[in-house]
Amino acid sequence: MDLNKLEEILNKCDKFKSDDSIKKISENIKNNEYSDEQTREEAKQEYYSHLPQYEKLYQIKNDEYKELISGFSQAYLEICDFYVGPELPRETFFDSKDSLNELYFMFLMSLFFIKK
Repeated sequence: MDLNKLEEILNKCDKFKSDDSIKKISENIKNNEYSDEQTREEAKQEYYSHLPQYEKLYQIKNDEYKELISGFSQAYLEICDFYVGPELPRETFFDSKDSLNELYFMFLMSLFFIKK
């Protein structure tokens, strides 16, 4: 049996490239409160390895935030300054004033270039 030829055939198959069942399974284990700590940590690392870099950073911060707020009651969290909801909000381009001003500036500059 030629393993190199078999590997070539499997690499050509698109079904295996788009299969994200391992990602879903590791996410379920990561979020399962009945799993032991070591299994959950291994599942987290497996789940993070399937994410793009920007999403990986967000998920790590979000998991740390969820772990932090899990020890407090909902009534206490509602009066805390650091509580922003059950999950961290995602950052967007319009979150900072500098980014918004930069966007306005680009629109104004484009108007000058179009009028030529």
